[in-house]
Amino acid sequence: MEDCHRCKLRDTCTFPVGGHGKGVIMYIGEAPGELEDKYGIPFIGLSGRLLRKAVGDDNYFTKAVKCRPPNNRKPTKEEIGACFPHLVKEIEEVKPAMIVFLGRTAQSLSKRIQEMYPEIPQKFFYHPSYALRTGKASQWVEEIKKEMDFYKEVYSWSLENLQQPL
Repeated sequence: MEDCHRCKLRDTCTFPVGGHGKGVIMYIGEAPGELEDKYGIPFIGLSGRLLRKAVGDDNYFTKAVKCRPPNNRKPTKEEIGACFPHLVKEIEEVKPAMIVFLGRTAQSLSKRIQEMYPEIPQKFFYHPSYALRTGKASQWVEEIKKEMDFYKEVYSWSLENLQQPL
């Protein structure tokens, strides 16, 4: 990704932000924020801390768009499309048991991903930044934690029983 120039975002970002983590559930957010751009790691800002509080660190975290849009604007359809091959490569490497889309931008990819990977169940939640902006952070944490704990228990998802490479 370092040399990717499929769109102009690479010219203005500090670091492309690839996926990070180990786990059987892949969380996909919108695009890197300020801290993520600075360090090249997804979900390390306020939204990321809220997400990790809800689901823990034993997951795979990534973004639909790998480079931060200027002024933290919403990524365009063209930028999302330009990054799609990077996301597909991550899905191929991680082989997630479930994909969780966080927010509308990430969710816009669900149909394409479902067509390519019909065997991978999908889940949708609003983005943790929305929960923070609307004062619903505690409610959001409880909701996502409860639901994801349910899926992990019912399907016995773990790194060990899926024998995924680390």
